[in-house]
Order: sequence, then structure tokens, then C-alpha cells
Amino acid sequence: MVYDSTTGKIRHLHRVVTFPGGREPTDDEIAADALRLVGSLPKPPSGVLHVLHAEYDAIEPGKKYRADLNRKVLVGL
Repeated sequence: MVYDSTTGKIRHLHRVVTFPGGREPTDDEIAADALRLVGSLPKPPSGVLHVLHAEYDAIEPGKKYRADLNRKVLVGL
């Protein structure tokens, strides 16, 4: 996910699915792709953006999250 480095607000959730037999992208490839996609949005978020990697099942549908800026982890609100 892409987050604002001053507030911890999640600006983009980027999920990657690798099917059996497919090549698993590296964390760096995933981060670059997420930042590229955010930059191509009609109204890209301003500020300094960073990427936080989290496991797929760490995110519950309907629940709000932010990035903990000190620990660099995802936290529920």
C-alpha cells in the first residue's frame, strides 16, 4: 500500500496475486508498480509517499487502517 509519510494515511491499496506457475514479483517491483499507478491517477495524492508491504490477509474488508510512521507497520483505526 502507498501511504503519506507525514500522516500515515493510506493513499492507495495495491494487491498482487500470483497464480500457480507465475513469477512472484520482488518487493521492489511491487513498490515501483504501486507508486507508478498512484502517479498516473487523475488526481494523484500530494506529499511524500512511501510503500508499506503487508500480507494479503492482514487487511479486513470494511476496516480502516493507517501506517504507523515509527514502526512502519499497518495499524487499525
